[in-house]
Amino acid sequence: MRISTSHIFNLANNSMADANKDIAKTQEQLSTGKRVLTAADDPVAATRIQQLTDNMVAIDQYNKNIAFAENNLEAEEAALTSVNNLIQRIKELAVQAGNTASLSTSEYNALATEVDSRLNELASLANTKNANGDYIFSGYSSQTPAFTGDSTNGFRYSGDEGSIKIKVDHNTFVDASDSGKSIFVDIPSAENTVVTSTNPNNLSNPPVAISIGEVVDQQAYDAFYPEDIVITFNEDSALPPGVKNFTVTEKSTGKIIAQNQPYVAGETLVYHGVSISITGNPTSADAGNNINGDQLFIHSTATQDVLTTLMRFRDAMQAFDGSQTSRDAVSASVASTLANLSNVQDTVSTTVTKIGARINTLESTKEQHLDTELVSNTILSDLRDLDYAEAASRLSAQTLILQAAQASFLRITELNLFSRL
Repeated sequence: MRISTSHIFNLANNSMADANKDIAKTQEQLSTGKRVLTAADDPVAATRIQQLTDNMVAIDQYNKNIAFAENNLEAEEAALTSVNNLIQRIKELAVQAGNTASLSTSEYNALATEVDSRLNELASLANTKNANGDYIFSGYSSQTPAFTGDSTNGFRYSGDEGSIKIKVDHNTFVDASDSGKSIFVDIPSAENTVVTSTNPNNLSNPPVAISIGEVVDQQAYDAFYPEDIVITFNEDSALPPGVKNFTVTEKSTGKIIAQNQPYVAGETLVYHGVSISITGNPTSADAGNNINGDQLFIHSTATQDVLTTLMRFRDAMQAFDGSQTSRDAVSASVASTLANLSNVQDTVSTTVTKIGARINTLESTKEQHLDTELVSNTILSDLRDLDYAEAASRLSAQTLILQAAQASFLRITELNLFSRL
């Protein structure tokens, strides 16, 4: 068989190209420190490396989630600890206020001033933000303050009942927040009570307002409970000579409680043992122009939010005038305040306990991730990392092979017919 000169040259070129390729790959392995550079190098190892790498990326995200949840829960725990201390101080003031036989009007005013200050402090704590600027007690509505309003007209919960859940492991979620509604609003009341509101469709501007309301005759209200009350402003012509007036009805039956009552801003009104006052310039009904009159609501409830508890306690002391009636009112307010605040403390303590359990879960999950990272890094090292001694020896051998191929090629290129004569 005859072998052509071109075939000899091609064999030599291919051999040197393969040797150069092997050297280049070994040099890249040495520069990166990785044994497996492509899936073709070791398909089984490459698949396992990708799985481990993906898992490490997921763990890194889980650790970030854990850090966020820990910061959020620690901020919540600190806020609730302050809330508990504040409530304890209010209870001390309530015990002091219970001494109706000796305290004077000025002393009750001083106590009411401190309660009012504590009330605003509590509202601020309920609107605590985390490091990201989110309101931690607003549920999913974290960009909205949990409570809006003021200590004069009352506070309203503006968040929702959601709880932010954070994924901290493949199948593990942890609540990173608690709804302020469950902590501060849905507090069992010592007695049946009320909460007031206005119809969002009212047309008055500035809007008509209703006080937070107070049960001044518990026996009368208990007999009416759980009915709700609706106050509707009529046409001015309903009460000659064209005076603003309203009608009070039972919500469920429409039964009239009081009809065509003349409106006097700030006047104390009592219906079925509930005392309220209305302020502002309400819009009257106007059938000719298809305008509905403003409406106000007195809702029955078995719960009382903590801010309302403090407001009613403050108002009872501010109304103290030394009479026996005011003494009885303060005594009743002190009793209900102490009972309601104890219920708040129970709720806060339960929530703090839950927070502690969640933080423990986060800690154990974080430790588990550290163990997993350690094992994964060890396996990755075994699969992916280069044995430098072996690679250096291999590079030396590959270099020797290339040099031999080059030397052989030079010898072959010098061969011709005349060198054989």
